[in-house]
Amino acid sequence: MPIYLGTFLIALTTLALEITLTRLLSVITWYHLAFFAVATAMLGMTAGAVTVYLKPNWFTPEKRSLNVAKAALGYAVVTPISLIILCFTPIVFQFSLISLLMLIIATTACSLPFYFSGIVITVALTQYPLPIGKLYASDLIGAALGCLLVLGGLEILDAPSLILLCAAIAVLSALSFAGQQSLKLRYWGIGLLILLLGATLFNATTGSLYPFVVKGRMEQNQYLLDKWNSFSRIVVFNRLNEAPKLLWGASPVAPQKILPIHYMTIDGEAATGVQRFSSPEDIDHLRFDLTNIAYYLRPKGGACIIGVGGGKDLQSAIAFGHQKVIGIDVNPIFIDLLQNEFRTFAGLADHKAVTFVVDEARSYLSRTSDHYAIIQMSLIDTWAATGAGAFSLSENALYTVEAWQTFFNRLTDDGIFTVSRWYDAENLGETGRLVSLAVASLLESGITQPADHLAMFAIGNLSTLLVSKQPFTNQELTQLKQINTDLAYQLIMMPKTPPHHDTLKEIISVSSLAELRNVIADKPLNYEPPTDDNPYFFNMLKWQTLYPALQLQAGANAGVIGGNLHATLTLISLIVCLFLLTLITIIIPLLFKTLGQAGQPQGVAPTTDVFHALGKRYILISALYFSLIGAGFMFVEIALIQRLSVFLGHPTYALGILLFTLISSTGIGSL
Repeated sequence: MPIYLGTFLIALTTLALEITLTRLLSVITWYHLAFFAVATAMLGMTAGAVTVYLKPNWFTPEKRSLNVAKAALGYAVVTPISLIILCFTPIVFQFSLISLLMLIIATTACSLPFYFSGIVITVALTQYPLPIGKLYASDLIGAALGCLLVLGGLEILDAPSLILLCAAIAVLSALSFAGQQSLKLRYWGIGLLILLLGATLFNATTGSLYPFVVKGRMEQNQYLLDKWNSFSRIVVFNRLNEAPKLLWGASPVAPQKILPIHYMTIDGEAATGVQRFSSPEDIDHLRFDLTNIAYYLRPKGGACIIGVGGGKDLQSAIAFGHQKVIGIDVNPIFIDLLQNEFRTFAGLADHKAVTFVVDEARSYLSRTSDHYAIIQMSLIDTWAATGAGAFSLSENALYTVEAWQTFFNRLTDDGIFTVSRWYDAENLGETGRLVSLAVASLLESGITQPADHLAMFAIGNLSTLLVSKQPFTNQELTQLKQINTDLAYQLIMMPKTPPHHDTLKEIISVSSLAELRNVIADKPLNYEPPTDDNPYFFNMLKWQTLYPALQLQAGANAGVIGGNLHATLTLISLIVCLFLLTLITIIIPLLFKTLGQAGQPQGVAPTTDVFHALGKRYILISALYFSLIGAGFMFVEIALIQRLSVFLGHPTYALGILLFTLISSTGIGSL
């Protein structure tokens, strides 16, 4: 029984740590490192398994339990050390020796705990004379519950505190394996357990240990609030700024009003703010924001805001006179802030027109029967990893043809869907893909002249696209031109005024999906309209045209395309780094062992004899068999996470529930 319990606990803490590291790395670096925690975990555990293979004399029956307990304690000791290293190490991706050194340090820090858990799990599954089915079930059921620990734990604790708790759980595993063999080890284990639990409680209440280097910059602990959950970290700065205005696309003629604003960041980068709203005068300046241009055409009829953030878009709808404003946000922290800490300051929770909904917008709108004159989605993106893959953003499900058809269905007969994204006049980038998505969505809805339903305006590095359910009337076009003149915006396109950019002109001129695909097929960037089967709106690079795309976007200064390029190069760098570490820690030691250059204890057959006995072909086929099982498992997992996130309302729920179901089912099946 102690062996089963020890295996259960080490598997639980291993998977919980792996997922929590994904959350921490998303804050420290960028969303495209979602796979990095998984890769380093696999690297560390494989290195641990190789150690067991190379050093069988460490795990003979008389030494086995004691050394396994020591390995579990090693996990508990190095986990806080790795956490401190990650919090203080600047991970900046540049082509320099210092950057490479920092990356190697971070990779090693991430891998170390899993090296020790790899030793424990390998010995538990291969060395104990117990039913393998029951041992495997203990391992997998523990791992499955580790998924749920993260989902629940990050609602209560911050990521560093949860990592410290994972270390404490490893001590319990060590005590289970040790049994009564070593009184000294038990004393050390109990002392370490008390220390780790105390550190967890202390950090959870004081926030003393936090990421000091975020996105390559020193983080200053000047927070009013620092809140974590299973998919984000929201920081509210304690300094109350007296800012001229909180406008994403400010008109040059906007009034220079001074307002108190609390700025916030999501995972250290994506910024928003909450501004005071105590009277209509406090929000009147929002009429001069490009993101709100659709309200001039539809000042009444109800508004639905996708992505509440600090509440600015809700305040905008109120400023234009809407009597029914629904704010939907997948992140409960934002709505909790507006309903509690900033209830009076933001003036939204008590406003009679406002209703908050905590849900994934697409999921909610597919269930409701309400219709809105305006559905607004302004700059909805974060750099947060969801765990579904290296290029997963929690907002990907909002930028697909199927999602936009859902939004169209929730518009009134004359409703407008307005989307604001980053814009670069010199590099079409995401603007082209946004327009392509709009055109495809209109075509799928049975509209054969999509250009009659589209209008786009820009100011600086921001653009706003209006997608009307009905063709724009002559009166509306005249009104839009007048607004554009009065507020000094830049007209990109509208009916009877085609865009100057040739690619945009080609995209909006199509009358079928086949024609659209032909138009965008030879472009250097991927302008293919995303679908639920391929939802990665923000991943615009084509491997076959990577070099031309790099040249085209070399001067890009707006939007996610620069981050997309950076992410791709970073992934390549990480793959190279992980390959080198795998070569050094796994492949080379195994080659030496295979060639008979490692000593064997008495009574253990040399590795070469094992190869001859089983046959190299048999071993290679077996390795290929299990590798394909693992690859197939990951392919199924990633695809199901992407699909289930739409139905469950959030990719994190999909990750936790799916992993729990898959792993626990596998564990039960092994009994």
